[in-house]
Amino acid sequence: MLTVEEVRDLLAPRVVGVWNQGDSLTLEVVDLEVVQRGRQFSVYLEVVAPDGRWLVRCDRGSDESHLFNPCPPETLLAWVATALRIELFEWWETKAAERRTAKQGVRLDD
Repeated sequence: MLTVEEVRDLLAPRVVGVWNQGDSLTLEVVDLEVVQRGRQFSVYLEVVAPDGRWLVRCDRGSDESHLFNPCPPETLLAWVATALRIELFEWWETKAAERRTAKQGVRLDD
């Protein structure tokens, strides 16, 4: 079984960096942390957004916990990275309107 640090090291090259959503929005993931709770885990993304720095929590389900198996498949790593990207942009677009979504992010530069 892989440790959270090993899973972080597998995800980081696929997640850390500048993400563009068309011409309208750029978010930069500068770091990430993986926290495991039983068969579920969360990925905390440190993000530089147009309005400042944020820490955004993305909860992952038990289906994706196979990342902790030795030698997780490349397709699963790619899927989790894509899901994190989608969830981050959804969070950005809905954080002002939905309380549940807003709770996923904490501003770091207040």
